[in-house]
Amino acid sequence: MDIDRFSGESAEHALRDLMGLLALPALWAGGDGKAIVGLMTQAIERIVPLDICYVDVPLLPAVAPFVQMRMYGRTVAADASPAWQETIARWHRLPIGTRVSLCDTPAGPMRMIRLSMGFSSGQGSVWFGAAASTFPTLNEIAFLRAATSQAATGIQAARAAHEREEANRAKDEFLAMLGHELRNPLAPISTALALIRRERGDVADRYHEIIERQVAHLSRLVEDLLDVSRITRGKIELKRESLRISSVITRAVEAASPLVEQRNQRLTVALSDDGTQIFGDLTRLTQAFSNLLNNAAKYTDIGGEIRVEARTTPGHVAVFIQDNGAGISAELMPKLFRIFEQGRTTIDRSKGGLGIGLALVKNLVELHGGTVDASSDGPGTGATFTVTLPLATRAEIAGSQNSPLPSASVTSSQAGLRVLLVDDNVDGLLSMEAFLTELGFEVATALDPFQALDIAARFSPAVAVLDIGLPGMDGYELALALRAQPQHAALRLFALTGYGHSEDVKRAHAAGFERHFVKPVVLPDLIRVLNDNQ
Repeated sequence: MDIDRFSGESAEHALRDLMGLLALPALWAGGDGKAIVGLMTQAIERIVPLDICYVDVPLLPAVAPFVQMRMYGRTVAADASPAWQETIARWHRLPIGTRVSLCDTPAGPMRMIRLSMGFSSGQGSVWFGAAASTFPTLNEIAFLRAATSQAATGIQAARAAHEREEANRAKDEFLAMLGHELRNPLAPISTALALIRRERGDVADRYHEIIERQVAHLSRLVEDLLDVSRITRGKIELKRESLRISSVITRAVEAASPLVEQRNQRLTVALSDDGTQIFGDLTRLTQAFSNLLNNAAKYTDIGGEIRVEARTTPGHVAVFIQDNGAGISAELMPKLFRIFEQGRTTIDRSKGGLGIGLALVKNLVELHGGTVDASSDGPGTGATFTVTLPLATRAEIAGSQNSPLPSASVTSSQAGLRVLLVDDNVDGLLSMEAFLTELGFEVATALDPFQALDIAARFSPAVAVLDIGLPGMDGYELALALRAQPQHAALRLFALTGYGHSEDVKRAHAAGFERHFVKPVVLPDLIRVLNDNQ
């Protein structure tokens, strides 16, 4: 090694350059492969006197490699020249390593070395060249190897990040399709159950009630699964208002009561309502606390006890949900709030589930600026879950009080109103038709969009309830086609679909839909808007 290169001012320069290289990963953290290669080459050119730097690196799977040619510190398209194409083809036959090869190029003879951007030539290479007879010194080789090694690590990290994003995108698309496919059969089942109950004078036997409970349970599982996906992608929008914690707990207890009663458990609620308020989404907070109560009921033996207590502290309110059930092992505790994590379940899976309830609770509470913790002395000793939420500020309370009040429910009857139903799910279509007809609406149905256009021309509906996932023409396109006909200019459009993401709602409104209902629809809500003259 040339000792003189590391003495005096040269040693200081070498140390400075080394520190610069060590700082490179901080610059390309989160960047894509092209940015990493660009930073690498520019950094090297400031340290090592180069005439040529050529890069050929496959950045992403199934994508053409990134190729870049730089000469004398500037990016050029040298490979467009036939002479350069032949030269570059010869470079690809050079061995990987620090051995110098003297190569003829259109720019004159160059001393070239080829380094790998990974563990093999298949992961890409970078070529460095200079006309100087001293290139490369041992010091320069050390810098070149260090820089390419760092860049290779950065590119591999960028590839891994891209693969994670692709996997998440595929997962989200799968969950959206799963939700749609599960909601489709739930919709006609729910409607048929409502019809049977109505025909029996709103009286149901125990078998009917069993089916209703299980349909409601399956609907909640679908919603929980989709909510986790929405939250992790930042797609949930909270509708905040000032709330008393007692109103949230009361609603959560009502939602969890069927399971508690079914298991003959005793649920005690102790709330000190001192008038303090939180600022949150009533529906989402109710969902979080009902999940915790259902979890407590599920993991507490028949005849067990569950206690809910709320205490106000300066700036916060803490809610404790305590049970004398199965408890939590030390092994499970660190993984408790991770998605798809569960404790050991029995063979009959009486305590089973999807393993997403607590993950959903954690995400919803944290969206409100709160925390959720669990404690247990071990298996068989019960567990306590503690949710801490910030109290509402004066500005939040004032803003909530000044917000417009929701409109009152419409109770006027619209018997004889013409309603067009379009859905390619035969069971869903027939059950909804029977339900609306029973209530006095005049209903026409269509299984496909082209049939719907023909029927609409003859039937002249006042309202059209359209499925979105239709064959040949989706519901958005059908809505636009209906509105394009002058006789349907005043037609009211409702979307009824298994797709419930916020993007789906926005797209429905953009296509002219007045409302967006997710299957299985809450029938009273649908009837209310059908009865609405507005």
